[in-house]
Amino acid sequence: MTALRYFIVCVVAVCSATTLSAQKPEGAEIIFSSNVIDLGTLSQDDDPQVIRLAYTNTGDLPLVVTEVQTSCSCTTVQCDRKKVMPGERGSIVVTMDPSKAPDGSFFRVLKVYSTARSGVKHVTLKATIE
Repeated sequence: MTALRYFIVCVVAVCSATTLSAQKPEGAEIIFSSNVIDLGTLSQDDDPQVIRLAYTNTGDLPLVVTEVQTSCSCTTVQCDRKKVMPGERGSIVVTMDPSKAPDGSFFRVLKVYSTARSGVKHVTLKATIE
């Protein structure tokens, strides 16, 4: 009987250890190369400024950027809605047209919606328009 008890205790211990080590995925996570894009000083006569905003999926599930909202008509964005696997990088192309921006200090916020567990991320676009 002692050997049978020992066997049962070992089986329960192995099953418990296996259950504890099998962790559930936590989700996708988006980390930007920078949360602020500083375009410096621009003239309203300058050409549109095109910036590639890089990000990395630091989570453990695929990430999809579903939408990017801008706060003015002088800024447009293009993003793929493809899956970015864990550890991989993606990018969002941001175009800012100085001819459509008001003179002075320029601050706009991009709202990035994705499947990341952290929810909506904000990226600030700033410049001085002369």
